[in-house]
Amino acid sequence: MKTDPSLDSLVGHTVSHVWFGDYSALFLELGELTPSKLIRRDGSLGNPQGEFTVYAGFDWRIERPRSVYGSRDCTRRRQKSITAKLLGTMVTSAGVFGRLAELQIGFSSGMWLTTFGLGRGDPDWSVSFRRPSVIHLSTTQGRLSFDRRDSKPPKPKAEQAVHGNTH
Repeated sequence: MKTDPSLDSLVGHTVSHVWFGDYSALFLELGELTPSKLIRRDGSLGNPQGEFTVYAGFDWRIERPRSVYGSRDCTRRRQKSITAKLLGTMVTSAGVFGRLAELQIGFSSGMWLTTFGLGRGDPDWSVSFRRPSVIHLSTTQGRLSFDRRDSKPPKPKAEQAVHGNTH
């Protein structure tokens, strides 16, 4: 019998890579990284994948203990700062809140990632678990749902140049 992965399995893993996609979608790669097989148009390699990938779509923010540090509409300079502040931190908590299951992840730096959908439809976030097989956790019609297909999570059209890596 297969058991579904839990957000609790993110706890204790390190943020190994941070990147931003089109429209400021935020991606966090957790744990050991696997080099990308994707080659971009410019010939460079795509972003590596972690054991877990956290995708925060169009409505997210990074919170400090008493204020918002940055969000989807921040400048590239702030994106670089967010990358620097999250890289190497450990996930201390992960869960969902609210009637429509928004995602919230705490880090050892005292910062938090919080999603909050503003548009119609489901909240725009997912977590990809890659071991032993690929499973994506997200929301469908307001409920948590698991997708066991080996498809990729929602991917932006192009990746921006704000990248970070602890290796």
